[in-house]
Amino acid sequence: PLQFEANHGQVDDQVKFLSRGSGYTLFLTPTESVMVLQQRDATANTSDAHDPLATTEPAPIKQSVVRMKLEGANPSPAIDGMEQLPGIVNYFIGNDPAKWRTKIPTYAKVQYKEAYPGIDLAYYGNQGKLEYDFIVAPGADPNQIKLAFEGASEIKVAASGDLLLTTALGEVRLQKPVVYQVGNDGHKALVAGNYISSPKAPTQVGIQL
Repeated sequence: PLQFEANHGQVDDQVKFLSRGSGYTLFLTPTESVMVLQQRDATANTSDAHDPLATTEPAPIKQSVVRMKLEGANPSPAIDGMEQLPGIVNYFIGNDPAKWRTKIPTYAKVQYKEAYPGIDLAYYGNQGKLEYDFIVAPGADPNQIKLAFEGASEIKVAASGDLLLTTALGEVRLQKPVVYQVGNDGHKALVAGNYISSPKAPTQVGIQL
């Protein structure tokens, strides 16, 4: 599973949890998720490969930041780490032990209670792929869910139903929503669902059931 670190002062106070995946770092704040995409510049000049004594400088890292904000959401939901993992994280930076951060717990899931009225949100992931669920209580209105994106030059819904975000470092793909309703007996019944966007709000996306 992806590993989510609790923020014990190793990053900005607004961040509650962070996770490091392949080529990106994710920061979770009360109202948005911030994904910092990272890629080594393959076009950077390297040293002469014919000189056995030459040292090769690492190529510089390019970054792109994509923000997904929950529009109209609860500004201060209860945010908790769930399913604690056995690993811990330590930061030993500099010579002053007072500034070190040690024994930081890690979790497989981060849950937001009442992100919207009657709707919880959970982040988790497997094999480097981030996933998130909106858990809608009986009677709650799923039309409250509005995702606003920053940092993408283009946002479009592909023919497959996936949401495509164009960034300076390539495409970020959010898979088509998988929606199901859980019955009293625990049976899951699939519900048709898809992303919807409007020309009036080109950076905002909703989920239609």
